[in-house]
Amino acid sequence: MYLKKICLMLCILFISASIFTIHNASASGSFEDISSKHEAYEEINYLVNLGVIKGYTEKGKTYFKPNNNVTRGQVAKMVVVASGNKPLVVNKSSFTDVPVGSELSGYVERAVQLGYFKTNTKGQFLPNKPLTRDEMSYVLTKAFKLDTSEYENIDSPFVDVDSTHDYVQYVNAIYYNGITKGSGQNYNPDSQVTRAQFALFVARAKSEKYRLELPVKGVAVPDTSQVIGLVSSTTDGLNIRKSKDSSSNANIVGTVNKGGKLSVYAVEGDWLKVSSEDTYAYIYKKYAQFLDADGNALGDVQKQVTTTQSINIYVKPTSSSKVISTVDSKVKLPVYKTVSGYYLTEVNGLPGYIVANSTEDVKVEQPSTPDPKPTPTPDPITPPVTGDLLGRATVDNLNIRTEANSTSTVVSKLKKGDYVQVNSINGYWAQVTSNGQTGYVHKSYLKLLNQNGDALKDRIIIIDPGHGGKDPGTVVGSNSEKAITLKVSTLVKQKLEAAGAKVLMTRTGDTYPSLQDRVDFTNANYGEIFVSVHVNSAANTSAQGTETYYAISTGDMHQEDVDLATFVNNQIVNNLKMKNRGVREQQYYVIRNMNIPSILVELGFLSNSEDRAKMTDDQYIELFAESVYKGILEYYSKQ
Repeated sequence: MYLKKICLMLCILFISASIFTIHNASASGSFEDISSKHEAYEEINYLVNLGVIKGYTEKGKTYFKPNNNVTRGQVAKMVVVASGNKPLVVNKSSFTDVPVGSELSGYVERAVQLGYFKTNTKGQFLPNKPLTRDEMSYVLTKAFKLDTSEYENIDSPFVDVDSTHDYVQYVNAIYYNGITKGSGQNYNPDSQVTRAQFALFVARAKSEKYRLELPVKGVAVPDTSQVIGLVSSTTDGLNIRKSKDSSSNANIVGTVNKGGKLSVYAVEGDWLKVSSEDTYAYIYKKYAQFLDADGNALGDVQKQVTTTQSINIYVKPTSSSKVISTVDSKVKLPVYKTVSGYYLTEVNGLPGYIVANSTEDVKVEQPSTPDPKPTPTPDPITPPVTGDLLGRATVDNLNIRTEANSTSTVVSKLKKGDYVQVNSINGYWAQVTSNGQTGYVHKSYLKLLNQNGDALKDRIIIIDPGHGGKDPGTVVGSNSEKAITLKVSTLVKQKLEAAGAKVLMTRTGDTYPSLQDRVDFTNANYGEIFVSVHVNSAANTSAQGTETYYAISTGDMHQEDVDLATFVNNQIVNNLKMKNRGVREQQYYVIRNMNIPSILVELGFLSNSEDRAKMTDDQYIELFAESVYKGILEYYSKQ
């Protein structure tokens, strides 16, 4: 065992010597692989003369190997020497992978003692691990005593290092001190650093002579050639913030009113990185709409196309403009406009231009003309009682009382599924006859079934267009959820009324009833079913389809919710060829606080171009309404 330790130490000493042997080469030809034209030529020779740079000797020649990744061990030695410090001699190593007595040991121990490295990984220093660019920012800031105090709470000039990044203040420090300028908009914090790159950075940190032109903090940072789009505010007083944090007002640097335009440099989750007052800032994406290259609204989708090859998405309708992204072959895209041989389209929520002749038109199936009075499939169940209007109990132990109130004597009870003859209805109370006995039942727990004529005749149905007024719901471009839901709901109301139903809407214009207002409205009007109409949205623009929700409420009446949700959901999916996301249970306020069958339907995703094309097309709007109507009719046709 002792012999093995001796051998291991000798190996490490040999490796360290090969890496760190100083070649006193102040002449310009010190390294075979560094010519006088190399970008780091001057900086490397400057560091050689300081005793900072080391090379490799192979067959009598000296090489710098500029493209090799610089390791943590090499960095420790370089910054200790460059900062004017000496190795620290210790009797016991702080790290299991850095043996005492090796040349590397003293430099690592000193670098760690001086706080040049941020972490100690499970008792190891990891000397042979390549240094990353975020670690580099920390090492240089600490070794050369750069002041970070003014950079702690501001965003960086790079799109891939935001204000919450662990190293943001150190990245800012080396940027604003002229040590690095990144790569375009990116700093690439997780990338490794080559030996030549690190030599440049150390020389700049050590000497003002090699510094880059110093940027002024917060001024002239945005590079307009990197703009990926233009947006306008959809509301007055939209806050412009210096970081992606809406929990405080401390980071607000300005506001923009409705219609105000801002250049966009990146989409970061729910935020847009914009330029304002010659610096980067953020606005909340929900309250902005993207515009075309001329600053106009995108408008409606004109058609769909499929790419015939891999193509670029450009900021402007010219191939000389910035490429935003690329799209593979056989991808379906919406087309908003045609400009000089280019189509204005949208990919992942971001508008851009594609070459028109690299696509082919998609033949869109037009919706069929709705049947004004569809005939539902007859229900095979024959109720055991007769009468023009029957009621089926939707819960167990439903009381029949002597009077139309909840305190009168209970004369009988109904089981779930029992049928009664309904003689009359007054408010929420139905006078019924069961087994020859007449009494009163709260109609919320009866499914009322017409036996003659239209299944919907005299049924009281509440339609709830989601959002409204100050609450637009989800917004994409000029399209808002509140407008779509009102349009669909209004058509549903017309169709139901034509079939004999009494229909009330929680809002008939651009107003904002609260969630409790919608519940109270339903109760005040003795609603018998409740249908809330909504439009979906997701950060992932590929999410699409229809889904319908119910809530489990008192007793076991939720089976009625499931029936109603299933009928409506299936009608939309089948009639509009929507992706079926299914019927789901969710405790949304407006449906969990109802004592009647209640559902919330999400027609489709406004964030998805294919769904949005349907929800903004009048023919499809008609078909959405027809499908909701048919689903309700199917529900009431089931005995």
